[in-house]
Amino acid sequence: SDVCSSDLLLLLMLITALMAGCGQKKVTGDMTVQSYMPDNAVIAHRGTIYWAPELTEAAFRWARNTGADYMELDVHRTKDSVLVIMHDKSFKRTTDVADRFPGREDDPVSSFTWEEIMQLDAGSAFNAKNPERARESFKGLDVLVFEDVFRIAEGKKIKRDEDGNRLVSRDDSGTYHFEYEPDPADNGHRPGIYIEVKISEQYPGIEEQIYDELTRMGWNPLEGEEIRADIPFWSGDRVNVGNTRGKILVQTFSRDGMMNLKRVFDGKVLASFLKGNPKSNEFAREEVTDEIIAFAKECGAQFIGTNLGDENDGLSPAFAGKIHAAGLKANIYSINTVEQMEKYFGPGQGRKASPLADGMITNRTDLTVDFYHERKVRSYGTEATPNEILTDLGYAE
Repeated sequence: SDVCSSDLLLLLMLITALMAGCGQKKVTGDMTVQSYMPDNAVIAHRGTIYWAPELTEAAFRWARNTGADYMELDVHRTKDSVLVIMHDKSFKRTTDVADRFPGREDDPVSSFTWEEIMQLDAGSAFNAKNPERARESFKGLDVLVFEDVFRIAEGKKIKRDEDGNRLVSRDDSGTYHFEYEPDPADNGHRPGIYIEVKISEQYPGIEEQIYDELTRMGWNPLEGEEIRADIPFWSGDRVNVGNTRGKILVQTFSRDGMMNLKRVFDGKVLASFLKGNPKSNEFAREEVTDEIIAFAKECGAQFIGTNLGDENDGLSPAFAGKIHAAGLKANIYSINTVEQMEKYFGPGQGRKASPLADGMITNRTDLTVDFYHERKVRSYGTEATPNEILTDLGYAE
């Protein structure tokens, strides 16, 4: 009939569009890669934005010692091609750039050299905005480079001189070499790293640069000796994700970025397609969720990352059901309260639970670790209060 022909034509058009989207003739994503991430993963959003200045050494050392399974970071690139950790397009919100470089506070990260960025204070703005959680030792915290977070995950910290300045050298090719040392406060947790690529269109080739950096640092699961499948996510009461096949995840909001990640990593590492708008969550309308899910699968993602909401929910039961029916999983951001965890986990415990979210991207690793422990999907909780952990790490009040 004409109706059937019309329906068939629409279906063929959708399939053709999806095939073109990632430049593939067939779906090549290996969904067994999905098993590389533990269920009910605790993903430390920017380390923490609650207990310490986001994306700083203090935030990531705290997240590691608190027991996060993954530490989430946002990566940009400087004018001189150094990968740096920053969430926003500029340094305005989280640093003293307006004082250090008057008139450049709204300039993009990519317009600064790394040596200029070294001059910024990434801790004092947190103290001013959060006086009840401020610490004197947060003043002067550095903007981090990509490598820093991986070395922190390994149990190290930035090596500094007696004045607190980080030790770094530069070779004849202009490449910086950063120094690290064992962290005396390291408690043995070994988290993985959750990499968000920012503004792929602004940074041509950044995905390849990330791949090469991961290889150089010994963090690329696709290079070197193959990682055994039987390495556990937890070793006793210590996180061990950073030693497994699931040690990294790559993600982006950008469709072009997803295509780049598919091309570079070939669907063989954990990947997530991020969607969400806290104000509207328009993307979660039923008529577009099917296309989002199909695009994510076509581009080799095993996860969809979506934001929590109140009236406009980024992970409704209907959307979660579609994600799971398609063989994908959902990680939700950004958790701040136990009430939010209860909403997306549901009433069950242990294996009887049927959560909407398969993992939580959280600003409060302390709360989320303990929540999962209480719900009997994690064998241990936190060992100290957030403030005790910061003090043990040497951050004086």
